[in-house]
Amino acid sequence: MEIVTNRDRRKPLLFLAVVLGYIILPCCGSDSPSGSRPSEVTRSLTGYVDPFIGTAPSGSDPGHLNYFFEGGDVFPGAVYPLGMLAWSPDTRRLFPGGYRYGDRSIRGFSLTHFSGRGCISYLDFLFMPVADLPDSPASPRLGLYRTAFSHSNEHASPGYYRVLLDSGVQVELTATARTGIARWTFPRRDSPALVIDVAGSANGASASSVSVLPETREIHGSVTTKVGCSQKTYTVHFAAAFDKPFARHGTWSYLTPSPGSTRSQEGAGAYVVFALPDNPVVTARVGLSFISREKAKANLQAESPSFDFDRTRRAAEVAWEERLGLIEVEGGTEDQKTVFYTAMYHVFMHPNVFNDADGEYIGYDGLVHQLSPGEVHYHNLAAWDHYRSLIQLRSILTPHEALDIVNSLLRDAEQGGHVPRWGQANVDSLGMNGDHGAAMIATAHAFGVTGFDTASALSFIRSGEPVLREGLAEYEGLGYVANDRTPYAAALTLEYAVDDFAIAQFADAVGRAAIAEQYRERASNWRNLFDLATGHIRPRNSHGSWARGFSPGSMEGFEEGNASQYRWTPAFDALSLFELLGGREAARAALDDFFQELNAGMKRPHAYMGNEPCFGSPWLYDLAGDPSKTQETVRRIQSELFRNDPGGLPGNDDGGALSSWYVFSAMGLYPAIPGLGGFLVGPPAFQKLTVHMGDADLEILVRDWSWHAPYLRAVRLQAEEIDQVWIPWEAVEQGGTIEFLMSSEPTQWGTGPEAVPPGIGSLR
Repeated sequence: MEIVTNRDRRKPLLFLAVVLGYIILPCCGSDSPSGSRPSEVTRSLTGYVDPFIGTAPSGSDPGHLNYFFEGGDVFPGAVYPLGMLAWSPDTRRLFPGGYRYGDRSIRGFSLTHFSGRGCISYLDFLFMPVADLPDSPASPRLGLYRTAFSHSNEHASPGYYRVLLDSGVQVELTATARTGIARWTFPRRDSPALVIDVAGSANGASASSVSVLPETREIHGSVTTKVGCSQKTYTVHFAAAFDKPFARHGTWSYLTPSPGSTRSQEGAGAYVVFALPDNPVVTARVGLSFISREKAKANLQAESPSFDFDRTRRAAEVAWEERLGLIEVEGGTEDQKTVFYTAMYHVFMHPNVFNDADGEYIGYDGLVHQLSPGEVHYHNLAAWDHYRSLIQLRSILTPHEALDIVNSLLRDAEQGGHVPRWGQANVDSLGMNGDHGAAMIATAHAFGVTGFDTASALSFIRSGEPVLREGLAEYEGLGYVANDRTPYAAALTLEYAVDDFAIAQFADAVGRAAIAEQYRERASNWRNLFDLATGHIRPRNSHGSWARGFSPGSMEGFEEGNASQYRWTPAFDALSLFELLGGREAARAALDDFFQELNAGMKRPHAYMGNEPCFGSPWLYDLAGDPSKTQETVRRIQSELFRNDPGGLPGNDDGGALSSWYVFSAMGLYPAIPGLGGFLVGPPAFQKLTVHMGDADLEILVRDWSWHAPYLRAVRLQAEEIDQVWIPWEAVEQGGTIEFLMSSEPTQWGTGPEAVPPGIGSLR
């Protein structure tokens, strides 16, 4: 299968470990308290993953605009790394991820999910096993098949989910890249059945259809529904095959059942009652495709030709073990390892494979396209979220996949006219703001991802601006987006400036100096919104006046944040920001005030580390001359906001964005400047981390490590002592070692006159 890690040499040992029962799977959480002693028992890496982390509110009271943002909004079900299909329980329909840990009943198990989104989306094709279906069944749309359950009867691990419903039906799920297998064990009843709500997607259905094929024990269906946070639509298809015959069957149209029917075209659903005279177990194989039902069936034949549930589950575990093993950690407690490897698990959920097993996919032009052998086309490209740290991590750990992500963006641009901002299926929902697909491409290139057409990339980036940049004429003419003309104007100005800096770096790298200078000059536009009187970036009107009603906690002109949180956005020009604030000492004082709270929500003038605008802010102490404060603040965030419990994520995971922040923080490195290859340094969370980067290994060694000793007293890069807070990518891209020497007290390391290398944190 094409979407596996490039470290194939590790597979035989991992597979053997799984086959021999080496994997020890935990229940739905860890019983050990935070700070428990390190494990004395060897465990597989999948055994450290708890998919329930992030399924409950974080426990803080951040004053969010809506309750969608009060937890990770992840799902606990069965998914293969980067898989098209994600088969997971849904406790709610109108809820991101479909699952809330505090709920006590399940409405069904749908085939598509997005992990950690703040928008309602997906939940296509809801399958629900029923212990005993009446002769005159009601529509699943009425919710009558919702069934209670207990977490004590629920288990989740990478590639596998199991629950015993209170009805007596046991549900087991596993997955491949494009297919899933379910195993239902029914209690001894007269009419064990399955109901499928084909038209029950989270955002409704503008078209749906289903076909029941009793002779071949199959059900096929299709739905057209809306992408998240948009009116644009996509169509997805499924083909399901069963190992037991149907005793009776029927379909629904909206709320009206038709017993004996084999087809429905409106508000579609289907049901089958199984003939189980001797064995109460039914196994189902289900394939997905965004092209056709025939393609869904072909994917099923290619990836799940048999009903061997256990073999498929083992293969999914091996695939996940490979991904998790890209970073091996030593030291720390069981809880700390669980938090880390669960973050790694979430990092490799998205983006998702979009092409079928034969390499065909449907493009932004509505036509079917064929990939070259070995290529993968991805969707669920959440650029506003992924450009900050996820594309960097994926470029380092799986550069071949990062190249496929870049080429996916470029194919979408060629077929749709611009690099997508938030690509779901074969449309751009234009969710959030900015031109961050461009930043993803530029940043991947800065971290060594090559082999794509850089000239075409730069051309698509430039030509797509009129579509992607609201208020572009003002941004170019006034030097900022005007608040009285365009919503979220201050946020747009800042995000465009970040993108422009990244594009400038990319243009320089590919030999387009004139274009680079143009974008570098535009990147300084953020300064036009800095108000010396308040020390903040403020929204400004088209005639030059400041927008009224300003306060540091004001959200006027900002999206998903406030003036205090967006103030730290221009990390690429942080030294200019510090000057405007009155110097580095004043900047440090402002950061101290900002970090009085770590997860304050959108309305308070303090840090909100559960959301993307604040991701880079703890690392700015490095540039402001007080790296000990970066180390102290990052350790506080790691300790207080990321935990081994269902509320252990401080905000929406947004397709692994928040989790990628944590993984980098645990490495003691953070790529704080999009478009620039390199890292600001912080406190590693383990005694040793071995980072497998393609064919090179980077060892991060931590001397005198303690969770309560987060301060750096020395750093050795490739055995040479350095006093710089920035480690360029070129210094480690071939592997080697970084040694961190720790202290329990703040030190003067990284505070010297050469601590910030020229060109870091400055446009000058």
